[in-house]
Amino acid sequence: MLLDSGSKCKTIHLASSELDRLLGGIPYSSMNLLEGENDTGKSVLAQDIAWGGLLSGFNVRYITTEMTPAALIRQMESLSFHVTSAYIRGILKITAMHVKGINWDESIAQYYLSVLSNFIRNKGDADVIIFDSLTYIATKSSPDNLLNFLSGLRNHVDARKNTVIVTIHPFAFDGNQLIRIRSICDGHMNFKIKTLPSNEIVRSLEILKLRGASKASDNSAAFKVEPDVGIKVLPFSSVKA
Repeated sequence: MLLDSGSKCKTIHLASSELDRLLGGIPYSSMNLLEGENDTGKSVLAQDIAWGGLLSGFNVRYITTEMTPAALIRQMESLSFHVTSAYIRGILKITAMHVKGINWDESIAQYYLSVLSNFIRNKGDADVIIFDSLTYIATKSSPDNLLNFLSGLRNHVDARKNTVIVTIHPFAFDGNQLIRIRSICDGHMNFKIKTLPSNEIVRSLEILKLRGASKASDNSAAFKVEPDVGIKVLPFSSVKA
């Protein structure tokens, strides 16, 4: 059941109760980086956070460079994140950015980042803002323009006291750039594909930092993504078996 907007929590509880118990939720008023290669589960966790934010009484802005609004809603509904009502009511807003097929250069990337910054400050603000993903624009941006954009987001979080989630693929950044991006954020989670001793392929996440979180029972978890379930955390015994 969705809470009304006056019943907000200080923590964004994840839709996956197992993951929420393990990680302690996402602190409200924080900037968080979800980092990993393709198909490691970043977007699924971003969607889990979005649904958990709605359930916790927050309004959510989901900015996607990879899906249409209809496709994103279908995917979230397939994972039992029942966001259709929230979308109709306007407490979930989806902004789809067309990034493919554009004749990109650094000036166009700078323009996109400027438009995004102005949009967030003026019309696209929300309690929870998710960028999924920033990779494609980042690959076309100069390091300074990208860091200025992320620093602006950091300042926005500090002033507005809201929560921002950004997903990225590490291949798009050099080592020094990644270090600086990670340092801007309060939270940093790293996602990987893991092969268990049984040869089963699963996803894993590791919390590298999460400032302001309630004490988590663990800093890592292996999980599967299952239709009609969403994120299913694997028991420790299964991962070690």
